Amino acid sequence: MNFLQIALIILIFSTLGSLIRVIIGPTVWDRLLGISLAASKVTLAVVVTAVSLPESYLLDLAMLFSILGFLVTVLLSRYIERRGRV
Repeated sequence: MNFLQIALIILIFSTLGSLIRVIIGPTVWDRLLGISLAASKVTLAVVVTAVSLPESYLLDLAMLFSILGFLVTVLLSRYIERRGRV
């Protein structure tokens, strides 16, 4: 087992920890932070996979995940801030 596989396993477990924070977060802001953290860790896991495999399209996928994670965080925070009014 090499270093990249160990890093990927650690990232998977820490992503699961972030999702647990989303489920049991006492406030809605804790849940939003957990979603943002999970999106960042998924992006990092795709980057680690792209480094370990000779596939260049995985870096494009990582950029897509990071943009989507940012948009979800911004849109959810605006929705929460406005208390559901559009």
